[in-house]
Amino acid sequence: MRAADEQDFAAYVAARRPALVQAVAVLGSPPGHAAVLADRALARAGHDWGELREGPGPDVEVWRLLLEERARDRTRWWHDEPAAAAPGLDRLDPGRRTGLVLSALAGLPDEDVAALSGCWPSPGDPATPALEQEARELAAAVPVVSRSGAEVAAQRPPRRVPRGLLVLVVVLVLLAGVGTWRGLQPEEPPEAEEVVGPARVRQLEHSVPIPWYAVGEVVVGFSALRVPGVRRLVAVRDAVVYGDGEGRVVRADPSGERLLLGRSAPGATIVAERERSWVSWVEAGTGDLVVVDATDGTELGRRDLVPAGGDGPAAGIGPLSLEGPTVHYVDGAGSHEWRPVGDVTGRGSGSVGPVMLLDVDGLTWAVQSSPETITFDGPFGPPLTRRGVGAQLSFGGGYVLTRGGADRYAAVRVYDTANGRRRAAGVRPDEIVLDASFSTTGAITYVIGGGSQVAGADEFRRLSEARGWLLRTCFVGSGSCTDHLRVSSADGEPLLAR
Repeated sequence: MRAADEQDFAAYVAARRPALVQAVAVLGSPPGHAAVLADRALARAGHDWGELREGPGPDVEVWRLLLEERARDRTRWWHDEPAAAAPGLDRLDPGRRTGLVLSALAGLPDEDVAALSGCWPSPGDPATPALEQEARELAAAVPVVSRSGAEVAAQRPPRRVPRGLLVLVVVLVLLAGVGTWRGLQPEEPPEAEEVVGPARVRQLEHSVPIPWYAVGEVVVGFSALRVPGVRRLVAVRDAVVYGDGEGRVVRADPSGERLLLGRSAPGATIVAERERSWVSWVEAGTGDLVVVDATDGTELGRRDLVPAGGDGPAAGIGPLSLEGPTVHYVDGAGSHEWRPVGDVTGRGSGSVGPVMLLDVDGLTWAVQSSPETITFDGPFGPPLTRRGVGAQLSFGGGYVLTRGGADRYAAVRVYDTANGRRRAAGVRPDEIVLDASFSTTGAITYVIGGGSQVAGADEFRRLSEARGWLLRTCFVGSGSCTDHLRVSSADGEPLLAR
């Protein structure tokens, strides 16, 4: 690095590094690890500082490198240095949280924040100003130990073994050990552990705010993975976890790499905590509720469930949501909270509500209070009851999405949980919603089929198969919608990640 570049880089580090460390801490990393990630990003920027100086400005590139370092980091930091609690921000989707933190702390134009986070910083959510203030207050409380530009620039990135070399070593070890293995092989060898190989990947030109599945492919960002038979789909940090028709629970990333995590009943509920990449489901065979770190398949805890009355399990028994370190689940005794880290077997979990709990997000919950009504309660007002069957809360609990009846094609309804007012859903009367999921705070992504006659499912299916399925995202606050693309209906109905 030239002397002029060194001087300029040192000045930049002195001016910007505290905000970078504080931002990573507000995103959910503890301060010590936040400093490590910020220094890695700055060191990478320092290698090309001359080019960055001559461009429009290094800020956007430095923030991009910072988010990239955090996304690919696999340090299990919460075992050694837990992150500080952020009551409002912890309830947000990671993309929405990133956009909000950048808007509050980075000093970047809105279009740059949207490009970096994938979320427009002000989507019409009335909670945004309070959340940004929370981000600023949390940032101000983060201690930052200063480092010079020379110390940061001299930092070496973590060494990674080249994949080709790693494969060669593994092959040589296997070849060297095959004779020994045969000699020591027991008379009845144990059953080999099932593995899943990489999925075939193709690149797309269009993106949707959340992962989705259709026509035998799981779509993550701009990557389409050939994975037939998916029944359930959840998003975790930079990947997805799916459950297939054989009951396998599998993590898949955009490169096509897959990891078998366990087994559930085919089509059973899977829930995820996106930031930590934790997932939970009811294990096939044992019927235990398990929590697994999807990053490497480590089991974090399990507990038995109280059986439902009758001969078989009741609908809805199992996990409802994972937020931060807490699992919300329902069994035959009611609804419960459980923190598997520190309480692996669930002895410390307690009952917190009725069996008909539908969803929990932070301080807001929703229950099926009667066969045709839901009741939701948040921090901004008394419990409110409205017509609906089933419920899904937005990130932060500001809105609740439900259906107007028990029919699977019943019209969707959106309510503001603060005052109970019905909000525009963004779906026309001649359209039917097959699936819907909150993608960011105040944004809903739909799978929509169109047709002039919607009374019968058979007629609806016939019309939709002729036209394909439409993927659409609508912001509840502003009422604006974006139609992304149509997909073929030749392999069944699309599925959105939760």
